[in-house]
Amino acid sequence: MEVANVKSAARAIQVLEFFDAAKRASAVADVADHYGWPHSSTSALMRTLVSLGYLHYDASGRSYMPSMRVALLGDWLHESLLAHGRLSALLQQLHRETHETVVLAAQNGLHSQYLRVIEGTNTLRMHLQHGMLRPLLTSGTGRILMTQMEAGAIRKLVRKHNLRDGQDQPVEVEEVLAQVDEDRARGYAFSKNRITAHAGLIAMLLPTSACEKPLAIGVAGLTERLVANEQRYVAAMHEAIGSLAAI
Repeated sequence: MEVANVKSAARAIQVLEFFDAAKRASAVADVADHYGWPHSSTSALMRTLVSLGYLHYDASGRSYMPSMRVALLGDWLHESLLAHGRLSALLQQLHRETHETVVLAAQNGLHSQYLRVIEGTNTLRMHLQHGMLRPLLTSGTGRILMTQMEAGAIRKLVRKHNLRDGQDQPVEVEEVLAQVDEDRARGYAFSKNRITAHAGLIAMLLPTSACEKPLAIGVAGLTERLVANEQRYVAAMHEAIGSLAAI
């Protein structure tokens, strides 16, 4: 029963993530087909979310939409960035400037997790999804997030990483520290061909207060294109971050 409950909890979150990506009213079949779930159990789950106040059901169109309760769940987090849609505007601005896939990421344990993804419009582009996890120690967003950490905290993360099952090639802590120092001095991280062959990501920190969880933005695309446009993309990221004060 406990395993089933955990699975149901995960699926409830995935339902909300589906609406976050779709940005429209949707039927049970839309959600079920997207994830490959049985229609009957998906219907039961969504009815439960209606009863809890997280979804609204439109009987005339037989469709569902997230409720205002969902919209208000995290309104106390990163208030300075979320006010007046500032964070969304930043991501959209960066997307318009680069036409690459743009991500918003935060630390989740030993990983960097994508909280928002705007897919690029280039013919050859990165296909990323909300919720994706990337190794904190080697990904672009993970590396830039570690620039806010002290060496002792990074050492602990490396030890935890190396103690995990299946780590045939342990990460060298001094190499990680040296890379973090380089990224910190440069002001951004550039990961090339580490997670996906022929693809990379340029990452930069967002300004947050001491009590807020650090956030990173990233521009992801083909390594060759990122290398050719590195300075232009970095300038666009600085401009987008600088525009926060003007919104």
